[in-house]
Order: sequence, then C-alpha cells, then structure tokens
Amino acid sequence: MNTKLYQVFVRIDGALSTALCVLASLFVVAMMLHIVAGIFSRHVLGEPLGGVTEIVSVYDMVAVTFLPLAYVTHRNAHISVELFTRSLSPLWAQLIDTVAVLFVVLLSAWITIETTNAAFESLYIREVWESGDGFLSVWVSRLFLPLGIGAMTFTWILEAVRRIDRLVRLNAPAISVP
Repeated sequence: MNTKLYQVFVRIDGALSTALCVLASLFVVAMMLHIVAGIFSRHVLGEPLGGVTEIVSVYDMVAVTFLPLAYVTHRNAHISVELFTRSLSPLWAQLIDTVAVLFVVLLSAWITIETTNAAFESLYIREVWESGDGFLSVWVSRLFLPLGIGAMTFTWILEAVRRIDRLVRLNAPAISVP
C-alpha cells in the first residue's frame, strides 16, 4: 500500500511506537533505581524506604508491560505459528491471516475502550492505594493501559488495511491490454 496518506500514518505509527518504547525504557531505569534505593536504604541506612513495592508495582511494571506493545506490533515481533497455514495456498493463507488481524483489531479496540473507561473512572475518584507511609495516587498509572493498547490498536489497523489491500490485489483479475 503506497498511498501518501497511508505512508503518513505509518510514519506516525513508527514515531508513536518508538516514543512509547523509549518511555517504557525510562520506566525500566526508574524501576531499577527504585529497587536499588530500597535495598540500599534497608541494608545501609537500616531504615526501609517506604512505598517502593507499591510504586514499582503500580507505575513501573504497568508502564513496562503496556507501553511497548505498539513497538512490538510495529516491528512485527509477536510470536506467530504457521503450522496450519503454511500448507495452504497463498490466497487462503492471506485470507486467514487477514481475518485474524481483523479479529485482533476488534478485540484490542474493545480493550482500549474498556481500559479508557476504567482510567477515567479512576481519574474521577482520584484513586489511591494505602501504603505503609500513607496514600499513593494510582489513577495516573491507569492511563498506561489505554495508551499502550490504543497505540497497538492503531498499528493493527494499519496492518489490517495493508493486508486487505494485498488480498484484493492478489485476487484481482488481470487486465489485459489489447
């Protein structure tokens, strides 16, 4: 698919997925620093650093899990098994793959909508967790799910458009010029 609009969307997708992956990488560094600071505080200073477990589990792990989903999808790095489809004709294999991608688009769009609703509800009530030292606001971390899954959905939509285009071109009758 080589339309200009499609290529613009592919560039946007690449930039968005890369930015979210870089942000997730920063959360990996933050998680390492949180854990090291907690260990240092407990063993060297003799006083545990409060809230480390909660911050790591609420913010760092959620960001590291969900923000890079679009990057993995954009790079086509998901695990795939072609045990059944490799023996099919190219048309049938592409048809099955296209239907599977459309199913993933619908499913991930639904999950994006549900997690967005949950994130806004958490934002509305200013959700907090009680920790040993007080309360930790967790509503911000609820935004990581719709952001990561929504970006992945955008990538899957582009993939679905590309596969449908390829399927239509593969099945199109040849035009002969007299």
